[in-house]
Formats: sequence, structure tokens, C-alpha cells
Amino acid sequence: MKKTTYLFIAIAVILSSCAKGFKELNTDPTQFLKVSPESLIETAVKRTGDMIGGSGTNGGLNINMWEIANLIEPGVRYTAADQGIWQTSYVNILQNLVQLEKDYGKDSSFNNRVQIARIWKSYVYSILVGFYGPIPMAEANNPDNLSVINFESEDTVYTKILATLKDASSKIDVTKTTDKLTYDVVYALGSNPPSAAVQLLNWKKFANTLRLRVALRCRRNLGPVADAAIQELMTTESQLIGSEAETVKVPYEDVANNENPYYKVFTKATYTQPSPKLTDMLFVYFRSYKDPRINYYFDSVKTVAARYRVTDTLTSTLDDSLRIVNYPIPHYGLTKSNAVLPGWTSQLAGFTSPQGQSNPNGMTATSVYSVIAAGIYNNKARPVIILGYSEAQFLKAQAAMLGLGGAQTPEAYYTSGIDANFAFWAIPNGLRDAYKQVNGVKFGTTGTGFWNYLHNVKTDIPAGDINKIYFQTWLNFFPDQPFDAWCLQRQTRVLNLSPHTTPGFAALTFQDIPDRGFYPLQVSSQNPTGYSGALALLGAVGYADESTNPYIRLKFEAPYTVPDYNAIPVAFDNSAAMKWYGTTIQSLQSAAVANGFTVQITKTYK
Repeated sequence: MKKTTYLFIAIAVILSSCAKGFKELNTDPTQFLKVSPESLIETAVKRTGDMIGGSGTNGGLNINMWEIANLIEPGVRYTAADQGIWQTSYVNILQNLVQLEKDYGKDSSFNNRVQIARIWKSYVYSILVGFYGPIPMAEANNPDNLSVINFESEDTVYTKILATLKDASSKIDVTKTTDKLTYDVVYALGSNPPSAAVQLLNWKKFANTLRLRVALRCRRNLGPVADAAIQELMTTESQLIGSEAETVKVPYEDVANNENPYYKVFTKATYTQPSPKLTDMLFVYFRSYKDPRINYYFDSVKTVAARYRVTDTLTSTLDDSLRIVNYPIPHYGLTKSNAVLPGWTSQLAGFTSPQGQSNPNGMTATSVYSVIAAGIYNNKARPVIILGYSEAQFLKAQAAMLGLGGAQTPEAYYTSGIDANFAFWAIPNGLRDAYKQVNGVKFGTTGTGFWNYLHNVKTDIPAGDINKIYFQTWLNFFPDQPFDAWCLQRQTRVLNLSPHTTPGFAALTFQDIPDRGFYPLQVSSQNPTGYSGALALLGAVGYADESTNPYIRLKFEAPYTVPDYNAIPVAFDNSAAMKWYGTTIQSLQSAAVANGFTVQITKTYK
């Protein structure tokens, strides 16, 4: 499609410079000069999914974002390197959509399909501006701007995205059912697709719900503009995503070259990094709030002998003695603090790190950590979620909590969001309902969590029910939306996340999550004037600052000061892994019989 689009541009430039009538004389009516809207949109959707879930120069957004979001540990570092996102977005995706508007924008018989292209274009721009900050928009993908392409500020881009989504949604005519995608890969796959009117309505709902997401993200920098959009959207909730059938996703098939990108990266190809694993902070959050999703998001370590063995102290129901025991647990999370900082050395000297345990059964050092569920990365036909029903409910809950509208209470939206997430993962209702009663999950309660293994980051949920909404939204973004999780963390700073002590920015002793991604090198070399304008908008001091400073904050972000982790007192703390099967030796022994593992009692005392 890229070569075809370049051909279109070349033809347009040549024809515009020729004498009148030359176009007619030199046009072969038997040749294919126009690509259908369906083909252009389908290609854009497919390439977006590949960019989000792929790797290397094809995009690979999620590979880095998984770690930055602290959802999955893929074996990289706290770096927001470009990974081909710029090139893929502007050339392989947006260029097709711009071409569609150019070819069909003035033909009223294609109005609905043009609006769908504008909606998808807005979604891609929302990724670019959230990743880099200032980006080209008005002058992007325009052959009239070849020497200098100017960047626009974050506020300008977000304002245009909101306006475009509103306009595109309003212009879709659901009664004009002949003007629909004849092959709608987002909303009309399967043996029983919805009617044309429902398909078109679903695209309107995507536009409106995406607009709600963007407006909530940008309340800090857009102020009344964002709030007005939220209030308007919440007065017409029937026009927002309201069921799982309306979830926006990129489909894949059990067909060569159209397999799920995770499958292609982690199963089909030779992946050189360790298998993606449970992060230590998600592990501690799961354990702090008795979250059953740990067993659905991640596979337990299958070989019992390879499991992490925890040392614990348990009581007995038969006497008043205590027992020190050692037993395996099914899940464990891999830390990012895998190098001791200079300030920690003396404090940790003489103690054994729970993360550095030597495995007595000869297994590899990483074998004790839980890997993402096989159904996620080993399913060729698994779709990639773009914006789901459960997220839509959490967005409504945020809006209602902020007093910006809604027919239901914030708690009602919040509860339905949790219900939708658990239903998506086919988690039994009994586990779901028990979870919703846990302090820190239930509205009106306070969440007190465990410390991480270094006792320097604690997984409390800050006071205020909106923080519970943010927390559940973060959990809901697993595994396909770590970029949105990163945006949420920068917007709210509600999560407590650990530093990376072997960071991607080698000049730093330790690193917090980055505030933005830096532009690829070709931007500064091929468009130096535009790039200088972008640096000015960012407040960056030249290329070196922009490309080596992970803390250039974007405008939608909450104020935040990176802690001096090197000066924070530390001590090994494995509390989150303890009491896995209860507080008594009897409960542990019963679990051992049921699950086929051995318990070692190392000491009994009163």
C-alpha cells in the first residue's frame, strides 16, 4: 500500500503540471488508479494493530510500553525509544487515510467511509501526541510541504483531535446504509455481523468514547475545552460504547501474514529476550488486594520444582506453637531494581535478596517468574483491543466522579467496569464478587498494600474513590493497552512504581518511568527547522537534551518530582509472597496435598 500511495502522489504532481487535456489523453481507462476506501481503511487498521503489538522497525509499541506501564516485564528497560512508531504511523497508516480523504472527500456517496477514516486518523494522532508531545498534523503527509514540516503544540493537536472526532461522529449518517464499509474488519466480521445501521452507529460510538478518553486525559492542559466535551458526551450516553459487542479491536486470523503480532514475535519468530513475565509491582498489587486475575493474566509456573520457594512463619490450629516453613508459590514477579544502588549497599550487606534466590533444583534464574498467559501470545487469531467496553465504563465513572455528568452514580459505572473486565477474562462471578468487597477495591474504603521487595515502594491506593477508578483502569489495560496505562500514570500519578536500576539512559544511576518518547534521528536530520520548532515547544535544550533526558514533561501530566531512590532506606521484604495458602500450617499442608508440592518445616518454636 505504501508503494501504491507514493505512486498516487507522483501521478498527482505530474498531472497538475501538465497542460489542460493531458490528463485525458494519457489516462488508460483499463488501469487501476484509485484504491477503494475499504482497502485503505483495512490496511490502516491492520498496520495499526501490527504497530501496537509488533516489534522492531514495524512499531513494537507494546514491547517497551509493557515495562513502562509495569504490567509485563519483556526484558527491556525504562526507555521510550521510537521503535519505528513515527515512520509506521505517518507513512504506513496516516498516508493511506489522507489519500482516502483526498480521493473521496468531495463525493457525498462516500461520506460515512470518509468519516470512519477521520476517526481512525484521530486515534493514531492520539498515540503520536501522547508519545512524543508536539507533532506535525496540518502539514503532515502533504506533498506541498517537502522542505519544512512544522510541528504543532500538544494543546493544538489535542484540540484538533477533539474537534475532528466530534465532527466525524456528527457527520456519520446511520440511515445511509449503502455508504458503509463493505468489509468492516472492526465491526462486521464473523458469521452473524450486525446490520449496516448498527455498524455505522458503532463507529459513532468509537469516535465519541475516544473523544471522552482524550478529554479526560487533557483536563489539566485544555481545561474548559476538555470539560465541555466531557459534559456534552455524558448527556448522550447512548452514543458511547455500552456493550462488549461495541469494543474496538484489530482482528487477526490463523492465516499466514495475518497472525496476531504477539504470536509472530514470541512464538513464530526467534525472540532473543526472556519470555515476557509478571512484573514485581503488578505482583505486589495483585497480592495486596487478593486479585484473582493473577491466575488469568499470567500462567503459573508449570513445573512445581521450578517455582519460587518462600520462607514463612505460620501458626497452628492444634497448638500455640509457630513453625518456620518453606514452600513453593505458583506466581512471582520480576523486579526492575536488579542492580543495587550505591546508597543501598551498606543497608543490604549480609542479607539475601529474595529476588536473587539460587534455585536448588537447577532451574534457570528466570524460571521462578510467571509468564504471560499462553492464550495471549500463542493464539494466532487473538484480536488486539483498542478501546473496550470495560474501559468505557471506567471513563464514565471518572466523568461522573468529577461532577461532569452521567445518568448513573460513579460507583455504578465503576462496578460495571470491573464486571465487564472479569467477564472478558471468563472469571467466575464468585471470585469477582469477593474481590469487589476487598478494602481498596470497594468504594468508600482505604487500600493498604504490601511493600515491594526492597521496602521502598508501597502499594497503597490513595484516599478518594477516583483513585480506585484509576487503579482498576490500569489493571484493565492488560495486555493490549500499556500505552494508555502509561498515559494514565503520567496523568494521575496514582500508582506507586519501582525505579529501574539498570535504566535505558545509561548516564542515570536509576530511572523512573519516562515522561515522553524522543523523536527518531531522521526527524532532526531531514527536517531540522521543524525539529527546532518542536524543541522550542518542549522547552528542550537541543538534540542532546531531547534524546537523553527522560523527564521532559508533557502538558497533560500531573506535577511530579522523581524521588531520590538512592537515598531512600531499603531492606529486603518478601511479605507480598508470604501467607499464600493462609496463616496456618494446616491450610498450607492441605494446599500441598491438593497441588502436589512439598512443605519443609525448618523450625518449630513457642
